Amino acid sequence: MGTLKSLTVLSGALIFVAPASATFLDSDFYCRTYGCVIIHDGISFDVYDNFNFATGGTVAVGGRLIPWTGNPIEGTGEVQPVITGSLTEGFNAVPLEDQSVNLGIDADGDGFADSFAFDANGSGFLDAGDQMNAFNISAATDLVAATTSAQRSFFLSSRTDFYLTAQSSLLGIPDDLNTPDTLSRVSFNYSITRRGNDDGMAFGSDVRNGNQFRVLGSVDDLGDIYGRPVEIVEFRQAIRRRNADTLADQSIRFDYVYGFEDYDLSLGDGHLEYEIEFDVYNR
Repeated sequence: MGTLKSLTVLSGALIFVAPASATFLDSDFYCRTYGCVIIHDGISFDVYDNFNFATGGTVAVGGRLIPWTGNPIEGTGEVQPVITGSLTEGFNAVPLEDQSVNLGIDADGDGFADSFAFDANGSGFLDAGDQMNAFNISAATDLVAATTSAQRSFFLSSRTDFYLTAQSSLLGIPDDLNTPDTLSRVSFNYSITRRGNDDGMAFGSDVRNGNQFRVLGSVDDLGDIYGRPVEIVEFRQAIRRRNADTLADQSIRFDYVYGFEDYDLSLGDGHLEYEIEFDVYNR
């Protein structure tokens, strides 16, 4: 699963209703003066400040930006990753202890499932009541995730340059599969979509063009980001280009995919329960 960090609202932060003709990025004094990053899901957004209200100074280079979450200005609830290409919340429900995300069988090795389990009870997850038709195993056969189980996104905008980080961690009770070594068998790929239209929300019309960001490092799987925040994208300048009517106009979409190409049936019984946390740091 993937989560965005959620912390309590900072005391001293200014809360007001922004004018309809400008976004928070355009109207907020601290964001305009010191810079800030916004992460949102198309409904609710969280602000990450370069100004530290507790100390009255700015965040040092390489330091974690100050999160102002639970923002009441736009939308309600916490920011959640969405299923890529939509505004549908990606984790409105999570598998229980005896369930799993939807997995399928890739028969020809192209990375896409050719057959899926029948969801007998309509839970949306794999569980003991589900069945799968018999299939032949060859050297090309793989266990892969269903599309909506694997592809997630959230939206980003800023008035500053910054680093986006990712960190994986294990949840639940350790067993033979719930280990850092198994995380290394779950691939993790990510990219940026500059412009699009998701469920009627057009985004990216007022973002900077050109070489504004750079994918960092050699992160290939969840093991590469286990236990520590790893810089995965460097944003070299502000994402926002100019004043705009909507935050979506000033936003790009961050897309990530996790896959189970190396998560092998021969690993035996057990479970793998993990989360991915994203955060932002001053560049």
